[in-house]
Amino acid sequence: WLKQSTGRSSLCDAKELRAMAAQGQVHNEELKRAQEYLAKNRVLELFNDLCASVSFHKPEDVRAFLIQELAMRENEGAEHGFFDDSEINAVFGLADLMQTGIISDAQAKMALLSLANSQKQKTHIEAMTFPEEIDSNMFRDMAKEALKVL
Repeated sequence: WLKQSTGRSSLCDAKELRAMAAQGQVHNEELKRAQEYLAKNRVLELFNDLCASVSFHKPEDVRAFLIQELAMRENEGAEHGFFDDSEINAVFGLADLMQTGIISDAQAKMALLSLANSQKQKTHIEAMTFPEEIDSNMFRDMAKEALKVL
């Protein structure tokens, strides 16, 4: 490393370079640990879920709504789903365009995937086996089961 002011090499500057490189490595390790922590604790999924819930419900008092949502998640854990029965029924209705009360396995899979909030839920839904025909009650049960997956 050459000093600009003197135009000569400096041992001290080489030490500074090593220190800066070590700090960068420490910073990268800290960033990696932070990312692993966020992934392990599903923090980004939680924030995405909360943002989606706020967007869907459009509460007047966003702060109170978020506190309520977090309290429900703490009390109900994995049992607390983002969607209630009426919303799941609405998704079924969108898949059942002919209003026959029955949708195909492919329609059910696509509808369930639209409800998934995490990659684990999507992976679980992809692995599920579906009967050829599914009614609204069966779809609702399947949705609740699929959305429990953390």
